[in-house]
Formats: sequence, C-alpha cells, structure tokens
Amino acid sequence: MSTRRARLISVDGVSGTAVAAAARVSLAAIARTRRGGVSTWDASGLFQDLAVADEEAGMPSVRTLLLLYAADLAFRLRWEIRPALAEGRTVVVAPYVDTAIALGRAAGLRSGWLTNLFQFAPKPAGSRYVNQIPARRAPADAGLLEFVSEQMLMPAGFSRDQLMERTRIRLRELARRAGHRAPAA
Repeated sequence: MSTRRARLISVDGVSGTAVAAAARVSLAAIARTRRGGVSTWDASGLFQDLAVADEEAGMPSVRTLLLLYAADLAFRLRWEIRPALAEGRTVVVAPYVDTAIALGRAAGLRSGWLTNLFQFAPKPAGSRYVNQIPARRAPADAGLLEFVSEQMLMPAGFSRDQLMERTRIRLRELARRAGHRAPAA
C-alpha cells in the first residue's frame, strides 16, 4: 500500500456548482500521475432514488437527509476514496463533512449528534471552502444543498434562502475553528 503521497482534499460550500468548479480546479493542480479523481455526493444513488419517490412517501427531515448523506459518504469512502488513497493518489471530495455539519447546525441539530454521525470520516489533508450562494433557480441536482432545500421538510420559520445563508455562515465558522482562512464574503 502506497499511502505516503496519498491525500484527501475536501471542498465544501453551499453552492453545488461552485463546489464542483473548485473541486475541478483543485484536481487540476495535482500532478496527473497522483490524481485519484473527484468524489461527489450521491455516488450511491440514494438521493436519486429519493427524488423519484412517490409523493405519499412525504418530505424527509434534515436529520433523515443527513443520515442518507452519511450513508452515501460511507459508500464513497469504501468504493472511491479509500481505494484511490491506497494506491497513493490524491482524491478531492466535494462536498465533504463540513457542508453536511453546517447544514445540520443551520437547521438546529445539535453539534454533538452531527459530530458522532460523521466520526467515521477521515480528516482531510487539506480543505477548501467556497463562499458562494447558489442561484435562486439552481437545479436540485446542482449540489447537495440545492437538493436538500428542494426535497426536505423545511424547519419551522425557514425559507430556502434563509437556510442557505445560515448554512454559509455556519460553514465559515467551521473553517475558522479548523484554523483555515475563512472564505471571503
């Protein structure tokens, strides 16, 4: 196993389009022979299945969606991320854990519950934070937050825009606490 040069790089943010673009830029900066690729949300297809569920299934809560995201991330770790790292490659993961934690905190979930939920995820060797709000009419498949804001039962008193802004603020706080330079406003 050649993990000496292997690295996991996280790219987190609220705008799925901006996160995907930042992930491509991050991957392009890595030597071609070291690239393990970009791992994006819904590699497992859980969210695709949810999107086509019958209306009688109801709208899931943010807690349910974060449990699904954790299951999807576990799938990505097993089938995409860890195999590439074992080959000594660098993998860009977009989004990673901080986006999900910021969403959960913005929706009022306890930080302890969120920390426990994602404790299985390895710490990234490097992180990048994107501070862009998605376009009002961004398609639901543009990114995790766009999907969640379209598919979930919104917390009482929240609009989509308020949830996005609160998530962006929580993500900036996470970046500062982790010792990363917070993205510019």
